[in-house]
Amino acid sequence: MKQLIVNADDLGLTPGVNRGILRAFQDGIVTSASLLVTGSAFEEAVALARQNPELDVGLHLTLVEERAVLGREVLPTLVDETGRFPRTSSEFFRRAFLGRINWDEVEREIAAQIARFQKTGLRLSHLNSHQHLHMFPPVFQIVRRLTREMDNISIRNAAGPWRKSPGVRMGRWVQRLGLNLTCLSARALHGPPVPQMPDGMYGFEVSGCLTRSALEQILWKIPDGLYELICHPGENDADTRTRYSHWGYRWAEELEALTAPETRVVLEEQGIVLTSFVRAFGRGSN
Repeated sequence: MKQLIVNADDLGLTPGVNRGILRAFQDGIVTSASLLVTGSAFEEAVALARQNPELDVGLHLTLVEERAVLGREVLPTLVDETGRFPRTSSEFFRRAFLGRINWDEVEREIAAQIARFQKTGLRLSHLNSHQHLHMFPPVFQIVRRLTREMDNISIRNAAGPWRKSPGVRMGRWVQRLGLNLTCLSARALHGPPVPQMPDGMYGFEVSGCLTRSALEQILWKIPDGLYELICHPGENDADTRTRYSHWGYRWAEELEALTAPETRVVLEEQGIVLTSFVRAFGRGSN
């Protein structure tokens, strides 16, 4: 049986992204969303989630680019003078490998982001992260420790296909291989019990540019099992474009692909059943 969780990341990033995710849920195939508690549109996102209780909501941790929940006085090795994380994952990894990040600070910040989510009263069904940093072994160990006592919390399994798909840039495919190896390392180093996870993840290679054609190619390849498809729907609004143009995301095109009637036809043809973290694993934790 083919089961697919379609998860929209970055809920709370901007109002335009919030609107896009909500429409992709109401009119399209999105079944869950991940809330960025440090986002500028966080409060609006929480209100929208409360108005749509069938939307499965999880936590989108961030340790890069955005502003931290805690201040520099608590996170001197993790944030700059303005309270912002390293600008990129590459910078985060560089500092980590040079021993310039205090992992106790990382644990305090992740705990603070979990606590901010829990204060909303929304049910926390799953956890993932910006640029998949939760699978970096030291971070994965912290995440497992903090979530071990929570009920039915699923963690994103960011591992995906090893084979390069046609049209995928070589550099992006190499990044995919690196992420797959990181996932294997994190799970091997952690040991049993294995955390609650889907069987794998699709969409990394086309992250931010999940066009209708790219989406259909992914759906044709979904195997039996439970998998997650990541997506980033939104509106092509001036605020989102101005603040996040450096990401190169095509939010509106993703929204169009996720809401296109033809997409549901492909799902039916391929025998794919849409599900969510809550339906697949249980009700989650408050």
